[in-house]
Amino acid sequence: MEIKWHGNTCFTLKGKGTKVLINPDKQAGSVTGNIVLSSLEETAEVKDAEKVVDWPGEYEIKGISIEGFRAWTKSKSKEDEEGVGDETIIYYFNMDGIKVCHLGAVGHVLTSDMVKEIGDVDILMIDLGEKSNLDGKKTMNIIEAIESRVVIPMGEGDLSATMKELGLDKPSPEESYVVKSRSELPDDKRLTMLLKKV
Repeated sequence: MEIKWHGNTCFTLKGKGTKVLINPDKQAGSVTGNIVLSSLEETAEVKDAEKVVDWPGEYEIKGISIEGFRAWTKSKSKEDEEGVGDETIIYYFNMDGIKVCHLGAVGHVLTSDMVKEIGDVDILMIDLGEKSNLDGKKTMNIIEAIESRVVIPMGEGDLSATMKELGLDKPSPEESYVVKSRSELPDDKRLTMLLKKV
């Protein structure tokens, strides 16, 4: 699987038999994908898209199991139990045996039920940008609750400043992240993978 970041919350994940495109917006340009997953209010039109998913639920498309979970862009209270405000969608899917979770524009910590429902995650995509709906405490709460093997930051602005504040590794940005099998993922340490906008 090869993962590329196209700015904001937009990614492409190219697997053995298909290409998943997450949150294409106007800034992403002419990126393509067979399967489009969107938690945006306005999804950019994608040429050659065979299926567009923009609603919570369970889907099986081209051999990929996809689940969309309803979440919110704001917290309900100081206790951060459940969100209010605009809805967003958390996507979780298994591609080439690797479990990926994209948190969309979530703005609250995840309840224990949500974490349990999402299950094991190998690669977590979380917004650390200047316009993120999460503050540092909520971000770390989610990262620690999900316990993914790899964290890929997304969002607008200088992500490295937020990463430093959160105590996350600050690797040199790469053009893409390539992982051929689950066995290549780190076992005992969480890897932070910073991608260049392409």
